Amino acid sequence: MFDSLVGQVEVKRKLAFYASAYATSRTVPFLNFIGARGLGKTNFVRAFSKSLLDSNGQKKPLLEINSSSIKSSAHFFEQIFINHVQDKEVVLFFDECHCLPENLVFAFLTILNTEEGNVKHYNHGDNLFVFDFTKINILFATTESDKIFLPLRDRLTTIEFADYSNNELEHIFKLNLPQIEIDNDALAMLADTSRGNARSCVLRAKEVALYCKNYNVKKFTLDDAKKLVYILGILPHGLNRIEWQILNILRQNGHCSLSALAAKTGLSRTAIQKDHELFLIKKNLIHIDGLRMLTTSGAKVLLENKV
Repeated sequence: MFDSLVGQVEVKRKLAFYASAYATSRTVPFLNFIGARGLGKTNFVRAFSKSLLDSNGQKKPLLEINSSSIKSSAHFFEQIFINHVQDKEVVLFFDECHCLPENLVFAFLTILNTEEGNVKHYNHGDNLFVFDFTKINILFATTESDKIFLPLRDRLTTIEFADYSNNELEHIFKLNLPQIEIDNDALAMLADTSRGNARSCVLRAKEVALYCKNYNVKKFTLDDAKKLVYILGILPHGLNRIEWQILNILRQNGHCSLSALAAKTGLSRTAIQKDHELFLIKKNLIHIDGLRMLTTSGAKVLLENKV
């Protein structure tokens, strides 16, 4: 089921169990895939859905829905359910489910309450909609689980994604560059600048392939990796320019409040906290104790890399 996917051993074990149970029970819990951007949630959903066969033994179609595109419960029932779900066997996947409209969330509180059986009837307007969960499977995913309405979250079974190890990141590069021999030191550098997620590895692998084709490279060495890093302006640890700017501000000032960082970068406090500080903390480059300060590792990165 997951031959082409790297890592996430616990996720694979759980999904294999639910796939096996589905073969006999014809039902799957309402799974909620939770993890940071780029960890491969959608790819795992796609792989898992292939194990959900219809009554004829054929793979159920997977209907991927960007939750922010649903404007209301009426939109869901009238445009999506009637046209693509009603009287069909299908897997519904709500990506970024924290963006679902409030009235649909409240509808799901009733629909997903299956304590009395696997078939749920729901009245919406003048219509009665039937959810047979031996035919319809519903999966969710989100990068912001804290924004899911708590009663809805309680009805979902959580599948949590972990960060990838460097070895797993290197394996992802190898899988995406099967025709190119890559030096181990080059692999280590690619993994270190990938920001620790599968999606960035896939994107970087495409850049490596373009580099090798452009320069007729058969074996990608550490020198090639350094050249590619220079060409693309890739920063140490895969930091982006704003994160590098934050490190330099902290070096110059010794420490800074969040408000001061917002003023100096021109970004909102929320953007700094959610989009930049989390990664810097994860890489042990900054420390927050009321004020923002460089760690020893952060100071060392700046000292060793003149960008």
